[in-house]
Amino acid sequence: MKGITPVIAVILLLLISIAVIAFATGFFQTIVTTTGEQAVTGSEKTGSRVLQVIEFVVASKDAINVKNSGAENILKDDITFLVGGAPVDACGGTTSDNILIAGSATPTEAASGELVTCSLTGVCDGANLGKSITITAPGNSITGKTCPAE
Repeated sequence: MKGITPVIAVILLLLISIAVIAFATGFFQTIVTTTGEQAVTGSEKTGSRVLQVIEFVVASKDAINVKNSGAENILKDDITFLVGGAPVDACGGTTSDNILIAGSATPTEAASGELVTCSLTGVCDGANLGKSITITAPGNSITGKTCPAE
């Protein structure tokens, strides 16, 4: 019997070691898999954002026009128009009836090459005359333009 006890102790230690290794492997494999999936999702979103680019076309007293110059469609709710740092009332990105895509309020997204217009009478009138215009899309922001007198 004296020879059997050390054998049982060694077997028990081996079984406990194997169980701990199996648990740790499963635990860390789950963490690595989840992190990898999150990284792929994040990079896909970033890649899509990079392709949603606008370019400034023109600003007048009654409208601000930009063009989707990227390769992906841009939702009109993702485009924000600011004059003097403040959102333009009807074109601030949430109430989009006054944002026209290719001349219509019906489309909800601008395809590549389509013109997006913030159509609001008096955008650049009165107190906003000469103030800076900023237009933001998922892929870029345009600054450095000012409200013209005409």
